[in-house]
Amino acid sequence: MSHREADLSMLSELLDHHSDELSETEVEAFADMRFDLQAYGGMEIPSAPKYHQLTDRQRQWVTAVHERLVPAYENLVSRGLVPRGREVPEPEVLKNRPLKPPTRRRSDDDA
Repeated sequence: MSHREADLSMLSELLDHHSDELSETEVEAFADMRFDLQAYGGMEIPSAPKYHQLTDRQRQWVTAVHERLVPAYENLVSRGLVPRGREVPEPEVLKNRPLKPPTRRRSDDDA
């Protein structure tokens, strides 16, 4: 994913799902940034300013607000924070499995 696509993704998530938590200044600025990325991102117009991606300061601002408002995904199961269910004994059918897969038979045509 390019910087432009990541920037658009963050801006869209903030504006579409968290606009009520943003200040008026942030909403206006982020909407302008998203418009510029969408409008000028795929075209090469000589007279148009180059808005292929955000500046470093803009990206830092958007990232800081995104980290503040959008909860980071936490995998509680793999971290061991979710209690496991009851243990189930392994069925007898699964205990008699072969250790390796069967070999492929050669036909007369392969030789």
